Amino acid sequence: PESERNNDIDDIDNDDDDNNRNTNNSNYSAQTCVKSGYLTSSSHYVIKVASGGHPFPANSGCMQLYSQRTGKLETILLDEGLLTELRTAAVGAVAAQMLAPSNIESGACRIGILGTGVQSRFQLRYLGHVMTECHRSSVMVWGRSKENVQQFIIDMEKEGWNVQAVDDAQELLDQCDLIVTATSSRTPLLKLNTTGASEKAFHRPLHINAIGSDSTGKMELDPNLIAAADLLVADSRVQTKERGEYEEALARGLVSLDDVLELGELANRTELHRNSNGREDGRFTIFDSSGVAVQDCVIATMVNESLLSKE
Repeated sequence: PESERNNDIDDIDNDDDDNNRNTNNSNYSAQTCVKSGYLTSSSHYVIKVASGGHPFPANSGCMQLYSQRTGKLETILLDEGLLTELRTAAVGAVAAQMLAPSNIESGACRIGILGTGVQSRFQLRYLGHVMTECHRSSVMVWGRSKENVQQFIIDMEKEGWNVQAVDDAQELLDQCDLIVTATSSRTPLLKLNTTGASEKAFHRPLHINAIGSDSTGKMELDPNLIAAADLLVADSRVQTKERGEYEEALARGLVSLDDVLELGELANRTELHRNSNGREDGRFTIFDSSGVAVQDCVIATMVNESLLSKE
């Protein structure tokens, strides 16, 4: 497993953000993460170099493909972090396909977006790719900066989305059926209360794609909110204990690692998919993505094969 996507998400806590550490020191303003993985069925293994610094873009780097037979470096994809953005959004879309309330297909669903960064945009776009009718849904967005929120609205309305701003992140729990969180917050933004907005969340189908908590200490959801879910899914069960949205809830004993299902397991257990019996179900479900190496391997291989086919 691997994580730390670099900050391809909305920057909430500037003072705590990994890529802003010690930026007053001219000798240290960057970080580089080197990650690797392979699929036994693939011809290549992949090494990803993800780097970022200040004041340059927070997400950069490349993917390198090496032959599993010879060890020779055969392809360098200088994607500047784009493939990480795309594979992260794709994973969120896959989870939503299986767990989003059925009204998203009819356009009656309200989609909540927590964050206004690059990944927030890709998450919304990829929902539109896998569920074409969700373009008719209304979108509610919250962000720490009014300027960023307005720019998000302008950009996404140009792509055909109907977007409006909310002043309080908790409003998403009250009004939305599908929520995507894509910030780098280190304090909970969506909380479980006994009264008010979040109490209403559990009287109707609700799914949350928690995307932003990709390293230790990041947190977008209150641990008690996580404990209230009917189904918890993660891209890696082992990794979710070390980093990600369930980290604190697991540490407090509010949930057990045995309660967490991996995304691949969910794909094979169709009886756990939303509306698998043909009837709407009222479950509250959460998918936590902290990013795993197999996602990089798959998207790098797809791009490499596409490029080779055009030669």
